[in-house]
Amino acid sequence: MTAMQSRNTHRTERGSTDVPDSSPIELIRLSDEEQSVSLRIIGGTSFSGTDQYDALHAEIVVNTGFVSGRVELYLNAYDLDGWAEVLESVAAGRKATWLESGRSPRIMIDPTEENESGCTEVSVCDVTGSQVFVTVPIVNQPDWGAHDQLLAAVRSRFRLER
Repeated sequence: MTAMQSRNTHRTERGSTDVPDSSPIELIRLSDEEQSVSLRIIGGTSFSGTDQYDALHAEIVVNTGFVSGRVELYLNAYDLDGWAEVLESVAAGRKATWLESGRSPRIMIDPTEENESGCTEVSVCDVTGSQVFVTVPIVNQPDWGAHDQLLAAVRSRFRLER
């Protein structure tokens, strides 16, 4: 057993090993003074018993003056690769959608100022559960370079199996 596995390890009902780290880490933080959409990694799960994770347990949190909610999901290495592609698109000013597989909630980002609100619009659709779709306009222009750094921090902390 590796040092990572021996720390805070417990067995779940399905026989997987859930290896939560000491604190959640953000992958996405899009916000202004009044509202936000974030995605934070809660911990890693290993089914293979190696020192790498098979999936990351995460949650999307939406907070506005009108609506607040959260939805849980699991991410894999390919999902993180997809997020890197989304970051490239939105940094170039193009709309992008992340997690389109239908197995988890979907996030759509429209960084253009030509949309109805004139802000960066972040939409979350809980396609697998409640079917709720919410769009949050973010007044502040996001720092996509900072999101590259958040992605690098997640990848550094949680080594994922491919």
